[in-house]
Amino acid sequence: MIDFTRAFSSAWDRMEIILFRPFDFGKWCAIALGAFLAGLLHGGNGLNNFNGNGFNNQTFGKYGGNQTPKLDIHQLNSELVHAFSSMQTWIIVLGAIFVLIVFFAFAILIYWLGAHGQFMFIDNVVRNRGAIVWPWKFYARQAVSVMLFHLLFVVIILAMILPILVGAVMVCLPLFQHNRWPEGGEIVILAALGVLYLGVAVGMGVIMFVFREFGIPLMFRQGILAWPAFWQSMRLIGRYPGSIAIFVLLRIAIFLGVAVLSVIICCLTFFCCCLGEWPYVGTVILLPVLVYVKCFTLDCLAQFGPECDVWTVDVAPVSPPQPPG
Repeated sequence: MIDFTRAFSSAWDRMEIILFRPFDFGKWCAIALGAFLAGLLHGGNGLNNFNGNGFNNQTFGKYGGNQTPKLDIHQLNSELVHAFSSMQTWIIVLGAIFVLIVFFAFAILIYWLGAHGQFMFIDNVVRNRGAIVWPWKFYARQAVSVMLFHLLFVVIILAMILPILVGAVMVCLPLFQHNRWPEGGEIVILAALGVLYLGVAVGMGVIMFVFREFGIPLMFRQGILAWPAFWQSMRLIGRYPGSIAIFVLLRIAIFLGVAVLSVIICCLTFFCCCLGEWPYVGTVILLPVLVYVKCFTLDCLAQFGPECDVWTVDVAPVSPPQPPG
C-alpha cells in the first residue's frame, strides 16, 4: 500500500522548498506556465474563466432583466425546416467538413501544447527550477508521443460511445415523432444504454487519468514513449489495485477542493481587477496548490519502486545552504 500520510507530508516540504526557499517571482511564473499548459491536456487545472458580462449580455440582454423568453416549438420547427430547405446540400456538407477540420486542428494544437506542458511542469518541479526552453526541446519527442496517444485514445472512445448514442437516438426518435414518453421495453433499453455509456466513460476516464498521472512521469523517469508507459501504468493497476483506487479517490477530492478554491479566486479577481478573464493568472495564484498536488502524485508513484522514482532523475529539491552566522 502507498503510505499516503508520508506522501502528503513530503509533498508539503517539497512545495515549500520549490516555491518559497527562496521566493523567486520569475521562477514562479515559469513554473506556472508549465502548469497552465499541462492543464490543457485534461481540460484545465480546476480553473474557471468566469465571464459575467458575456453571460448577462447573451442571456438577459435580449429579453430584459425580468422577462422570461417563451419558446414556441412548432414555430421553431417550421423555421428550421424552412432554413434547411433553402440551403444547398453542398454548402451544408462543406460547412460541416470545415467545422470538423477546425475542431480537429484545434484539438491537435491543445494536445500538443498540453503534452509539452506536462513535461515542462514535471521537469521544473523535479529539478527545482523555472526552465521553459530546455524541457520544451528536450522532451519534444515524448510530448509528440503523448499527443498522438491522446488523439488515438479519443478516437477509441468515440468508436465505443457512438454506437451507444446511435442506439439511444433510434429509440428516442419515434418518441419525439409521436410526442410520447418511453414505455416498457424502451425504458429498459434506454437505462441499459445509459449504464453502458456511464461505464465506458468512467472506465476510460480512470484509465486515462492513471496514464496521465503515472504514465507521463514514467516517460520522464525512464525516457520511454507513450505506449510503453501506458502498459506500465496499467500493470501498476493490476499489481496495486487498492492503492490506485484510493489514490484516484483522493485526487477526486483534491480536484473538487481546488475547483471550489479556483472559482472563489477567479470571482474575486474578476470583480476586483478583471483578472478572472485570464486563466493563466489563476494558475499563478494557485501555483502552491498545483505544485503540492504534483509533488504528492510523484511521491506516491515513487513508492512503487526505484524505476518509478522521478526524484532520482537528478537530485530532489533541497533547501539552499544557509549563510554562516
